[in-house]
Amino acid sequence: MLINWSEQSRNDLRSILSYVGLNFGRLKAEMVLSDIRERAEQLKDFPSLGRIFVKDTEQDITYRALSSKLNKIVYYVDGETINIVSVWQNRQDIGRLKKLIKGNTDVFGE
Repeated sequence: MLINWSEQSRNDLRSILSYVGLNFGRLKAEMVLSDIRERAEQLKDFPSLGRIFVKDTEQDITYRALSSKLNKIVYYVDGETINIVSVWQNRQDIGRLKKLIKGNTDVFGE
């Protein structure tokens, strides 16, 4: 399987790493990046690993969320491709994320 990181997910990741780096140091930011990458790589072998997060019945897409310590990887599977649409810090308002996905998937660069 192929992993496709959307522009939104790359921006999210940069933002998270910048915050962690500024507040906790470069080493901690590298650890966070490593953890997120490892979790994303697991999806290649286990694409249904994340729990169902939101179902978009209009577009027939099931978004899943996979926790990575302090972060959540939001993705959907399309054939042989894992599409990562967002990386979300667990402390952020998860209800807001669900509304964004349900209301406007363009927010995620789709």
